[in-house]
Amino acid sequence: MKGTIHYCLEETIIKYHGEDAWTQVTKGAGLGEDFSYGTKIRDDIDEVQSIELFVLSANIIGIELSQLFDEFGEHWCVEYSPKVYGVFYRGMNSTKEAVTKLDRVHETVTNHIPNAYPPRFVYNWKADNVLELFYKSDRNLIDLFISLVKGLNKKFGDYTEIEKKSEHIVLLTFHQEVPEYLIENQLQAQKA
Repeated sequence: MKGTIHYCLEETIIKYHGEDAWTQVTKGAGLGEDFSYGTKIRDDIDEVQSIELFVLSANIIGIELSQLFDEFGEHWCVEYSPKVYGVFYRGMNSTKEAVTKLDRVHETVTNHIPNAYPPRFVYNWKADNVLELFYKSDRNLIDLFISLVKGLNKKFGDYTEIEKKSEHIVLLTFHQEVPEYLIENQLQAQKA
């Protein structure tokens, strides 16, 4: 996995939990108190160590891994990748556009960056706004992908219903605004 993921994780932890939390993570990972991935963005970092860093970080901070994924997904989509990889966002105005261009972006990355193996996607449209997406990766990080879709929603001000069907399939229903029935469900849940 490329170091850019790790540097974004570092920024995410500092943003949401503070410098002290990142220091605790680096100490817990045996990296040293003042360690930063800022100079290692292009480095190849072991896959297992990379995934373990997410798990270790959540444990040290005292949050669920899913919360850390959501924080990372939002930071990656709203701030980090538009700043670092802005060219890929040209012409994207919605979560739907970003998701449907993602496989081409990952293909480009694979062809131009040595040892890059981002996940690949197969798209199966069920309707104009309903996409069955097949996530192809040995990393088994579909939950992180789901958090990235949530981050895209935040970036574009969209709403996407996300249904995880398996560890390799997710059903995405793209909406331009929150459907009325979901607003009603939220109001009823708040009353209960």
